[in-house]
Amino acid sequence: MDKEIDCRSFDELDKFRTAFGKLYNSKDTIVARKIMRGRWASMAIGAGIARHRAGAAADQERQGYESQLDQSQRQIEAQQRQIESLQGQGQTQQKPRQEDLTKKLEKYADLRQKGLLTEEEFQKLKADILSQM
Repeated sequence: MDKEIDCRSFDELDKFRTAFGKLYNSKDTIVARKIMRGRWASMAIGAGIARHRAGAAADQERQGYESQLDQSQRQIEAQQRQIESLQGQGQTQQKPRQEDLTKKLEKYADLRQKGLLTEEEFQKLKADILSQM
């Protein structure tokens, strides 16, 4: 039971190839292919332009973020300098006050030695001064 190959199908296929070749190579088809190539080229150029614009927009946005970050960093540094200067002022103000309190304590000790203050008065004044330190 060998299958016979139908020669008509080969003839029909050959006719189809010939007709398709004529159609594919016809003037209208060539013009249509050129038009399509032009459209594909236009789309490719448009896509390239869109990518370029998107990249430029992303770069611009990144630069904006970086400038904001730089500005924030400068503000932080300025605030840190202000805090340090205020702390420095506070320390310089505390030293004279501590020296003043020390002088008061020495003065009260002298008054106690001279007998002008009792031991209870001296201890009370001493506690007040130490609580202020």
